[in-house]
Amino acid sequence: MRHRLFVVLLLLATVVVGAPAAACVCRCAPLEPAEQMKHAAAVFTGTVTGVRHVSGDRLGPTPPVVYRFRPDQIYKGGPAAEFEVATNVNEASCGYAFTVGSQYLVFASDKESGLLAIDPGVPLNTSLCAGNQPVRPGDRPLRAEDGVQNGEPLTAELLAALGMASRPAPTTSLPPATPSRETATTPWAAIGAITAAVAVLALAGWRFARRRKT
Repeated sequence: MRHRLFVVLLLLATVVVGAPAAACVCRCAPLEPAEQMKHAAAVFTGTVTGVRHVSGDRLGPTPPVVYRFRPDQIYKGGPAAEFEVATNVNEASCGYAFTVGSQYLVFASDKESGLLAIDPGVPLNTSLCAGNQPVRPGDRPLRAEDGVQNGEPLTAELLAALGMASRPAPTTSLPPATPSRETATTPWAAIGAITAAVAVLALAGWRFARRRKT
């Protein structure tokens, strides 16, 4: 009798302890690449250049993080020179953990997903279910061999859904300083003036010497 009671209590404890963990698992409905493209407002390949944590109340929900990307190819959306995309911190809340310095294919939405408990302050967000995946470094449009997730190539279905890519907007940087024409010709003008002065003095000296002889 005591043994049976112990087994029942052990099973109840397992259910109680295991229930929160199971409830925190992010489950994604499978989406075809065409659906992933449809739900996204911006689709691009890019390198993660930075990450920042959104501020929030320590006693409140966990705030999201915002990743900054330098895009290489844009498959949907405007030709931005930089993207900022918000996501939750961990996979349990369907967040996608990008690595700074790595390159990804990113599907970002501008719709309210309900996953972010705190406003991240940026228009784009993504999740573990959006279709993001790491790709090989490079600045050309994606090919099948650029897939690195699970060691598998990118599918023909995905490449067809992505379609043609466009280049991002150029980064705003000041052009290198170039000397003006006036500055560049100043040394030559000075040399010419000195040469002319020497010639005048030589001619004057020759005339003076000739007069003394006569």
